Amino acid sequence: MSESELFVDIIDQRLHGAITVGNTLDDLYADAQNETMSWGTIHLGLVTKIDTKLDAAVVDLGTGHFGYLPAKHVHFPGGDGIASKLKAGQLVPVQIKSEAKNFGFLERDKMPRLTTKLYVMGHHLAYCPVFVTEAAKRNLQNRLVRYIESKTNTHGDWILQPFREKTDPDVLLAEAKYLGREWNRILAKQKELGKNPGILKDGPTALERVLFDYGTQHFAHIHVGSMELLKMMEKWCAVFEPALATSKRLRLFKPDKPEQRLFDTHDIYSVLETLQDKSVPLPSGGSIIIEETHALLVVDVNQGNSPSPMTANEEAAGVFARQARLRNYSGGIIVDCINMPQRAQRTKVLEAFEKHFEGDIANGHVHGFTRLGIIEITRKRRAAFYAETLQY
Repeated sequence: MSESELFVDIIDQRLHGAITVGNTLDDLYADAQNETMSWGTIHLGLVTKIDTKLDAAVVDLGTGHFGYLPAKHVHFPGGDGIASKLKAGQLVPVQIKSEAKNFGFLERDKMPRLTTKLYVMGHHLAYCPVFVTEAAKRNLQNRLVRYIESKTNTHGDWILQPFREKTDPDVLLAEAKYLGREWNRILAKQKELGKNPGILKDGPTALERVLFDYGTQHFAHIHVGSMELLKMMEKWCAVFEPALATSKRLRLFKPDKPEQRLFDTHDIYSVLETLQDKSVPLPSGGSIIIEETHALLVVDVNQGNSPSPMTANEEAAGVFARQARLRNYSGGIIVDCINMPQRAQRTKVLEAFEKHFEGDIANGHVHGFTRLGIIEITRKRRAAFYAETLQY
């Protein structure tokens, strides 16, 4: 298996984390222009409207923006409806569950989705100090989580990220204590804001998100494009993974020629320039056409010069799965493959899509064919589409 590398640099004043496998760009994390609206940001919100028809509340985030809080994400005692849980004028701590949907200058955007279940994000761990869920109770069967509970005397949800089970318990304990201090800082900030809405804690940066999702051990090397970013990385290491700061795996980019930047290597820049193209070529000569609509993402497979419809359809599975990661597509997705009259052909193509979405960080799920022969896929929305981050 080809080694994964992480490249971190600031492009157009926005932090980017690019993951390569072999020499191919495979995944991409990027900060939006408007950092106050990013995933994971915790706000002290002010409820401005209760909408019983939508069973949700509109919340002033104190930054000139508003968020949408459905009743199902209000984890307070009370009845089933939003009106029994919240009242207009009430202050409530909330966290951005998924970023706003940007439709462009002439159209109304969708507000960010909010939740009252607050998680303080670390590297190996995430901590929710307020609630204990059934998942948390099951998680207590993990010896590392039990160790943290016993040493910190904490109450709430401790989520251990996948593939971190071999982490040194003392490293986890140090991180847990840090997250506990972060929670206390949030409480102090809330007290400072008083009756005014505002930010309690910024959401994780693109660098923090990629390290949280993948873990540092996933990467053979982590390359940073400037001394500024190296210091940022060293500061992160001091809290979450001290040994990495002095490891040869963490590398400061040294250009071979004047004006060369980190993303000039591995052809990353040229790929970034294609991420708003509607047409994406397939290896054998066909293409996929990607159309963004309000409700769905539509993908059309074209045979072009591919030797057969099956070749184009199977190649489309891998090509689109990669584009979905790079462009951070989410929500409902439909793929219109080239007509396949035989059931065996459809089964084979469906298996190809399932294979390429297996292990998807965004919980990509291939639901199968509709009666019209269209493949349905969903991916969980967290951060905005890459194209949307350019507009904020």
